[in-house]
Amino acid sequence: MRKLFIQFYLLLFVCFLVMTMLVGLVYKFTAERAGRQSLDDLMKSSLYLMRSELREIPPKDWNKTIKQLDLNLSFDLRIEPLNHFHLAAQPAERLRHGEIVALDDQYTFIQRIPRSHYVLAVGPVPYLYFMHQMRLLDVALIVFIAFSLAVPVFIWMRPHWKEMLKLESAAQRFGEGHLTERIHFDDASSFVRLGVAFNQMADNINALIASKKLLIDGIAHELRTPLVRLRYRLEMSDNLTTQESAALNRDIGQLEALIDELLTYARLDRPQTELNVTTVELSRWLSDHINDLSALHPEKQLILLPSTPCESLLDMRLIERVLDNLINNALRYCKERIEVQLTCDGEYGLLTVDDDGPGIPENERSRVFEPFVRLDPSRDRATGGCGLGLAIVNSIAMAMGGTVSAGQSPLGGARFSYRWPLLQ
Repeated sequence: MRKLFIQFYLLLFVCFLVMTMLVGLVYKFTAERAGRQSLDDLMKSSLYLMRSELREIPPKDWNKTIKQLDLNLSFDLRIEPLNHFHLAAQPAERLRHGEIVALDDQYTFIQRIPRSHYVLAVGPVPYLYFMHQMRLLDVALIVFIAFSLAVPVFIWMRPHWKEMLKLESAAQRFGEGHLTERIHFDDASSFVRLGVAFNQMADNINALIASKKLLIDGIAHELRTPLVRLRYRLEMSDNLTTQESAALNRDIGQLEALIDELLTYARLDRPQTELNVTTVELSRWLSDHINDLSALHPEKQLILLPSTPCESLLDMRLIERVLDNLINNALRYCKERIEVQLTCDGEYGLLTVDDDGPGIPENERSRVFEPFVRLDPSRDRATGGCGLGLAIVNSIAMAMGGTVSAGQSPLGGARFSYRWPLLQ
């Protein structure tokens, strides 16, 4: 709210200040012109009176005579030699032509007495001094107006800001996967139409997600039925050689694996994935799981590096899927060695899987987490897999609030790093 308040307040204050300054300039120009004209008339009248009164008096007695006159003025009126005033060239020229010259720093006006080396000096004029004080008062008034404008701006903005926070909260909850989130404003609210649009958007997104789920489930069901028939007829057929039967069984197995991976990816690729968490000691679980995988792949060196002991709440089904997918990916591309390590710093856990395979080009490392992406020439269908394993790992990372990244391994191949927050 602070940023919006400051922006709106400054806009309103600047507009008000500009308007005030324009009005002030018009008034100042009009008042100064009228005041200057009045002062000019006063000076001319004073000069005429002075010449009439002082015509027969020597110049050295002019000031004495003026003091003896009871003029009842609020400012000093005196006659001084011209050389008492040090003027610039332009004001001096104006003074010689009989014009009135203002000495702003002394709040005084002077005019030359014709056919003499004397000037009639008027001032200091209290009015001008008061005008100078008025400038300081104007500044204080502007400051007061600035504070007084903040109150109505805040009062007007506060209910709108509350409604904006309400809308922001609903959008955040919807983005976190609470797809039933809706928002309702009063009919008098300025955001009522925005609330209706948000609810319509949420309904459309729910419909699209439901349609996607139904489509994938329907496709998986329709694909599994002919696959079961194919496997049954394959088993009943006597016309195939052992190699042909094995090849067909391998193809059917790949199709079934593709369907399973597709369903898993579709379940994870939703705004919110429910986690069934349990407390687990990660280093012990990792050691047991690596031993089981090593027994299944004796031809590879699957090595568990020293890991950090720690406990955390985890969805074991998902973390096992992460580890299996990363190791299976490494098994397909490594030459002979894979290294796995787990480190914990109290807040985050980090699982790294390194292989000594061909590695991944730096400009391709973000693409490997996209579904059905294979990198040529080393990582293609010939090595097995359906292109969804790393995409599933990425979806699990988002569901668990973590990240997964690819980099360069110290073994020369690829390193995959899976990082997630440890829940206690």
